[in-house]
Amino acid sequence: MVFGLGKGHIEILLDRYDFSPGDKITGKVSLKLKKPVNAKQLRIVLVGEKTSKSYKSSGGRSSHKEIIHRFEMPLDGEKEYNGGEYPFEIKIPGNVLQTDLVPEGAVGEAVKALNFLSGASTRINWYIQASLDVPRGFDVTKKVQITVG
Repeated sequence: MVFGLGKGHIEILLDRYDFSPGDKITGKVSLKLKKPVNAKQLRIVLVGEKTSKSYKSSGGRSSHKEIIHRFEMPLDGEKEYNGGEYPFEIKIPGNVLQTDLVPEGAVGEAVKALNFLSGASTRINWYIQASLDVPRGFDVTKKVQITVG
C-alpha cells in the first residue's frame, strides 16, 4: 500500500509474524523516498483492534470496532528525511489478551451460551503501522498484519 502522492513508500520488515503475549517484536522500517521530505516524525505503532459482530432480533447485523491496545513509539524526530532504515523493538504486554474476562461459574457459562445462540462473534486483529508525519501533506504509511495469540 503506498500513500503520500508519490513521495515514496515505507516497508516494514519483521523477523517473524506470529507472536505470543510477552514476546518482543523486532524489525526495521525502511523508508524509500523519491526526494527529501520535511516531516515532523517517523513512528511505529502496535495496534490491537477488536471487532464484535452480533445479530439483532429484527434480522439485521451489528458490527463494532474497538482499539484494545495501542503502543506508539517515535523512531526519529522532526527533520528532512532522505530515506534510510530504522530498527525497532516493541514488547507485547503479557496480559494483552485478557481484555474480555467472562465471569466464572454459572454466570460465565450463561454469557458464553447467550453469545453462541445469538451468533455473536469477536475477533482481534493485530497490526504494526509505520508512518512518516508530513505537515500540510499526506503522510506516508504502511500497515502489516501480525498474529498475537
